Amino acid sequence: MYFVRLAFRLMSLSPLEQSAAKGVWSEVMCVTKDGLEQRALHGPSCSAEFVGPVGQGTLNAHAHDKPVMERLWNLSENDAGFAWTL
Repeated sequence: MYFVRLAFRLMSLSPLEQSAAKGVWSEVMCVTKDGLEQRALHGPSCSAEFVGPVGQGTLNAHAHDKPVMERLWNLSENDAGFAWTL
């Protein structure tokens, strides 16, 4: 129990830790802001895109690769044991 408390205390001192309200900023921005690029990544924009104000981040080229997207989707459904049906 002591280790868990210590671990949470140390994490709260980390610059990577943030409140729940700040954690949802990118989702709220994507829902409410007009003119955002559709096929883009939005989230923290500083320090290797781990922290900082919400902005457009770096989206790697393989994120637009249809066979890669389909493979990831199929693996995710398989691992989760749940398949979406349309």
